[in-house]
Amino acid sequence: MTVVGFALAGLAVVLAWPIPEAVAAAQSRCRRTADPVADVILWQAIGVAGGFSLISACIAFALAPLVHVPGIRLDDALDWWRWPLLLVGVGLLALLLGSLLWEARSARRHRARHREVLALVSEPRGGTPETRVIDTDHALAYSVAGGSGTTVVSTGLLALLDDAERDAVLAHEREHLRLRHDLLTLAFASWHRMLPFLPATRTALEAVSAAIEIMADDAARGSVSDTAFIRALTKVGSNQAAGSHDYDPELTDVRIARLSAPVARDCLRPRIRAVVYAVCLVAVPPLILIGTIVYS
Repeated sequence: MTVVGFALAGLAVVLAWPIPEAVAAAQSRCRRTADPVADVILWQAIGVAGGFSLISACIAFALAPLVHVPGIRLDDALDWWRWPLLLVGVGLLALLLGSLLWEARSARRHRARHREVLALVSEPRGGTPETRVIDTDHALAYSVAGGSGTTVVSTGLLALLDDAERDAVLAHEREHLRLRHDLLTLAFASWHRMLPFLPATRTALEAVSAAIEIMADDAARGSVSDTAFIRALTKVGSNQAAGSHDYDPELTDVRIARLSAPVARDCLRPRIRAVVYAVCLVAVPPLILIGTIVYS
């Protein structure tokens, strides 16, 4: 059982650093043609499997005497130094769940305050979901989840784009709201807030954030012109490059390349493959722990 604990701890370490870096690099190379939904499924599996591995390792170290000494009682098996390991395992599970709940609560409150501020500093533009216009020269567009959702655009964006290009940007933001992309990033934002010193949490959050931008593009293509979409991205990208430190030109190039190509028809097979990988990855740590306890 102690060997199992070390193996699970090693798996947790591998899932916390080299695997996220390798997956992020591979996805970055294939982002122009890959399915973003499959990418997000894989990141969710890596995060959950890493947590399960660490928790299972703590439990394996704590319960090792139960396997090595047949018939031993639990209170006799758990020496004074094994109780903390068991408590750490249970505590990690509680911490991960608690952090997720806290992040959800914090995000909901932040969105509510954001909408209150928008009501004071912006003007309604109409439409569904509600669209608000803020007065700034920068070309900005984003969405705020909650209720029916709110789409925010800037006067700079409206002045920069023509009608077809504005429709493309608004369609993109509506898809963020319809697909509830705020929920997809919730767990990754929670893990990064809890473990900011761990590079894998930032890597995962950045990769998932890029994937949902592509997901929104793919979903919006059915209702707007690809050509107008490309023009909008090009214009907004040029504006952002001149005045924003957060602008990612590489992601913009990927989005434009995808919009310039025909819509991908075969999304089912990569998603099924991602689900199979995810189930296997998430199931490994608890199955190793339970199997060792049952069959030893």
